[in-house]
Amino acid sequence: MNDHLDLLNGAYALDALDDVERAAVERHLRTCTSCAVEVAEFGEAAARLGAAAAVAPPPDLRARVLAEARATRQGPARMRKPPPRPRRLAVAAAAVAVLAGTAGTTWWVQENRVTDERARVVAAEQESARMRAVLAAPDATLKTSENSRGGRFAAVYSAAEGAAVLSFDGLGDVPSGKTYQLWRIVGGIPRSLAVLPPDARGGTRVVGDLEPADELAVSVEDEGGAPQPTDVYATVALN
Repeated sequence: MNDHLDLLNGAYALDALDDVERAAVERHLRTCTSCAVEVAEFGEAAARLGAAAAVAPPPDLRARVLAEARATRQGPARMRKPPPRPRRLAVAAAAVAVLAGTAGTTWWVQENRVTDERARVVAAEQESARMRAVLAAPDATLKTSENSRGGRFAAVYSAAEGAAVLSFDGLGDVPSGKTYQLWRIVGGIPRSLAVLPPDARGGTRVVGDLEPADELAVSVEDEGGAPQPTDVYATVALN
């Protein structure tokens, strides 16, 4: 290893050596100016790329850096005046790029999580505002189901808003493999609003694009839903 300590300069700058190798490189750097300069250059490049986001290097980083370094043709140590280092710089740059890529991926995942959370918050705020508008409308009227098998299935409908706040709770248990599905029935044609999770027995949601002649319904279907209701549990007429 002593004849090729210069091969470890990139890994040393990235803190990817074990204690024995690090100590050997540090002893070598005390007497080799060109290697010391090379390590400083590697360290500066790593610092610039790592400033954006600090992340732990991948577990296999050290092995990849050393494998690439061993595959790099090196001249004899006595011919280092001044040493052309484009290939070794490329090795270090590749290693640093691995860190930068990891940091970029981490940032991308976190940024998308933040974006998704912001989208959910905006959607919830819009739903809440729409709900308040329907409930506060001068023509808002409470409509309840007359054929429910149990629980409560009702809606506050506003023709002026063209929407209703649908509310349901206490729905009965369904057989294994079944779930509830919500419907909007327009001109006698059912249109699916949502397939509820198997354990859902209540909830509230705003349903838009409604006319007085429309109906809202809930049915019991196979998990995953159906193209049209097959087992109607309750309906609400809006007129």
